[in-house]
Amino acid sequence: MNKFTLRMKLLTAMALGLIAAMPLGSTMALAASHNIVLSAEILPNGQPGYKMVSHSGNQGSHYPSTAVIPGPTLFVKQGDSVSVQLVNNTKEKVGFKVPGLSHGGTVAPGQTGNYSVDTSARGTHLYHDEKLGLTGLFGAIVVDRPDGKVESYLDADGRIVPVKRQDVKKQQVLFMVGSTFWGTEISQDGTQTPLWTNPTLGAVHNDIVRFHILSVGPGHTFHLHAHRWLKPVTETRKGKDSASRHDKDRDDYSHFRRDGDGDRHGDDDDDHRHHDLSKGTVEHSGTPGIIDTKLLADRFDSHAFTVKAGTGVGPGNWQYHCHLFSHMEAGMHGSFRVDPVGSPQMGTSIAGASPHGAIFGHTSNDPGLVTFIISDQPSSWFRSARADTIFGITGGTRSLEVLPPGGSVNFIMSDTNTVHSITSLIWPSGAPHLPFDQARAYKGGGLLHLSKPGLYVFTCKVHPYMFGAVIVDDPATDGLDLGETIDLAPGIKNLPTSSDLATFLLRTFFVATAPNNWQDYTSGKPWNITYPNVSVRITGGASVNLSEVLIARYGNNTVLTPPVPPRIHGVGEVWVDTQFEKTAGKSKPGTISVVDTTTWKVTRKIALPEINMNNPHNMWTNRDQSIVFQTQWFDNKLTMIDKKTGKLIKNIRVGEAPAHVMTRPDNDDITVTNNGEDGVSIIPAGTTKVKEIMPTQKSGQLAANPHGHWISADGNQVVTPNIFTNDVGFYDIDSGVILERTPTGGSAPGAHPIAIGMMPDSSKAYAANLLHHSVSVLDRNGSLLKTINLIADYNPIDGTIQDRDGDGLATVGILPIQLPVSPDGRAVVVANMGQSIIVIDTRTDRVVKMLPCDPGCHGANFGAKKGGGYYAYVTSKFSNELIVVDVDPNNDGNVSDAEVAGRVSLVSNSNTHTDDRISGLAGYGGQGVLAIPNVYNSWVKNLPDEWKSQLTPAQRNPSHH
Repeated sequence: MNKFTLRMKLLTAMALGLIAAMPLGSTMALAASHNIVLSAEILPNGQPGYKMVSHSGNQGSHYPSTAVIPGPTLFVKQGDSVSVQLVNNTKEKVGFKVPGLSHGGTVAPGQTGNYSVDTSARGTHLYHDEKLGLTGLFGAIVVDRPDGKVESYLDADGRIVPVKRQDVKKQQVLFMVGSTFWGTEISQDGTQTPLWTNPTLGAVHNDIVRFHILSVGPGHTFHLHAHRWLKPVTETRKGKDSASRHDKDRDDYSHFRRDGDGDRHGDDDDDHRHHDLSKGTVEHSGTPGIIDTKLLADRFDSHAFTVKAGTGVGPGNWQYHCHLFSHMEAGMHGSFRVDPVGSPQMGTSIAGASPHGAIFGHTSNDPGLVTFIISDQPSSWFRSARADTIFGITGGTRSLEVLPPGGSVNFIMSDTNTVHSITSLIWPSGAPHLPFDQARAYKGGGLLHLSKPGLYVFTCKVHPYMFGAVIVDDPATDGLDLGETIDLAPGIKNLPTSSDLATFLLRTFFVATAPNNWQDYTSGKPWNITYPNVSVRITGGASVNLSEVLIARYGNNTVLTPPVPPRIHGVGEVWVDTQFEKTAGKSKPGTISVVDTTTWKVTRKIALPEINMNNPHNMWTNRDQSIVFQTQWFDNKLTMIDKKTGKLIKNIRVGEAPAHVMTRPDNDDITVTNNGEDGVSIIPAGTTKVKEIMPTQKSGQLAANPHGHWISADGNQVVTPNIFTNDVGFYDIDSGVILERTPTGGSAPGAHPIAIGMMPDSSKAYAANLLHHSVSVLDRNGSLLKTINLIADYNPIDGTIQDRDGDGLATVGILPIQLPVSPDGRAVVVANMGQSIIVIDTRTDRVVKMLPCDPGCHGANFGAKKGGGYYAYVTSKFSNELIVVDVDPNNDGNVSDAEVAGRVSLVSNSNTHTDDRISGLAGYGGQGVLAIPNVYNSWVKNLPDEWKSQLTPAQRNPSHH
């Protein structure tokens, strides 16, 4: 034997000896190789999911044969080698990433990507796609100890009992996403069973059950009734520090702490000293803590524990839920059912609504799930996950779904930069658990079970033209079921689906949610609305063709006359938020269109691609008119823009969904209503940071969510329309004291006050009640003086409009939005989404004129007319023109002769300067409108001489007539 051979034998023997001497728990001794092939697939309801193709090195798991949500749970041991291959069978780029353990990366459609996973960190980890990780591409990888030990449990006598994996009867993997639980059950033999949404988890009394709780996106708080478990001795959060979570969620949690956890079903865990209230990165040493509630951090987080089912309490039906009240209210809850030993149910779990279940076009015996993705994108604010699949039957809208009774609708805010609410606007009369109305806006979603056939329409209270509709259709009846009667959010009950109001609202839905149904004044073609060419079942069981009914009632192929601008020029410029216009350098929509009132041409388009300006909504200027303040309503920013150049000055975070901005006339401080939460942000003049947020609600009360505010002439008082509390608030700006809170809309439960106008001397304020179709008139102290019914002349059953209130006029104003008072105090101009402009005489507070408007009529503001008087500039969301109204053409003080003076195209021309190329929806989305110079009383007095010189003496000093 040569020396080399002898040396090799000795080395081999030594290595074998070392391996034999290693403890059984050594990572090296038990290391294995895992080669995992996953594919990304599209499920029948349009959501994406991961599917297990193969897993070599598999240690006992039996995977579903189809794509599932959550994806297959991957079990490995610490120190194992893990390689993942992802096959992309979707039409979008997708990827695979384990935060902190793999680098990720995307894969093009039809291609394959390769990834490796570091398994040095024990615990339950998230894997996901970075873009679609909220809509379905998420799963769990569990890195277990090599020695087989898992989390210990707490016994009824307080003992801590060690657990081996083979002792665990079931493992429950629950993902908290949006406002929905997605679950998978793993039996003792390794079989993985998808439980889908908000399942009922089953166990037998005294079974050891291991829970894996994972959170994706905005954070959650997991609570399981009647059970306590151990916090790990050492734990480091894997997600973003939860202390950064927005105040709205902290408020939710503090509300829970004040009011108790609301446990039912015999839960005895009212001692909140055991709740885990830790935030951010936490380190514990020594004896594990005992908890029953786990706060999970923003972005991603996880938590694993074991319990002995029914410990100390016996069999029962125990709720699990998110302990943030607004999340639980939105449907984020399920049951943990503990059965007695020998029970016929034997701890069987019950799956919830499934993407593979019964939905339109997909037959199944399981309850189906349709999903709406909440988006910042125009018309697709509620976008069906399978919109392209059913697009052919929906009439061009991507916001309509159909499913049989017993299914559920899931909402997920995965494509938006701000908070929203999910709120019922229309539902079948008598439908159980309706209306669905979230008391707080947040970035989450909702899950709602629908059983009664009929039409369900949902909106966002913050952005109330966002619409999504579901038809629950009984397959045994002819036509799609709209229902016998419907109820409406503002308290209207049992409205026949054959009525004019019902069909008018349905028409409004199809216009709002389909850009091909918007008015295009550049095409030279008639305005044609495409409706679904389907049979529907309405009042009395009649089956009618929906398209034929809507066309017969409201016409079609309307000839559009090209815009003709006013004969008399205005003064200065008009800045219009063309909120839906798209540009090439941005993923988010919205531009500002600047109109020169001496030529009535669009001279500039401001998109600000460098900040991806998102849905610009409302504007105001500083005293010398050199800076324009712009809110981004689907974001959390206020933007300062140089008026002369259109360049960005500063982008400032102010609060969720900032709606309107105004300066104080006395000191030029900036005030911004945070429509997505509670409060008015105040930025001192000359600075670029929020100094304070003035609450619009008292501590402990529901958020008011103010929208279009106004400030008194002396600058001391701000008046806000509070959409979530259905009242108007009067506040002292300096002290922040709430002076008065006045309900609007009479006894209607959801009047939805959305905008304020104010007399030049602040003697009266006017509030538009969107869903009550009315205007409230209040004095300076907040006392309600009058409610002006804008639909008094309208018959909602047959649609006729005739003088019913004895004023000699036949007018209608459906869905009023903005309503400024003219600077001279003579008129209120009300822009109504239902395609009309209403003029109110402030002397009598009566309607004196109705003028036509375009679909989605929305914004209104006044500017100076050359030579005297004022123009009201009115915008519409679903057309690409600006309407100019002269409220007093002959300047005689009588506003009953108000007229449309002209119309102006909002589409770019060859001389328009742009900072980004217009790529779609040119000129659309007109909402906030601002005339420069600002000629409202008090503000006009602060104008520099260059502007004052262009105004008449009366315009420089407007006063109440």
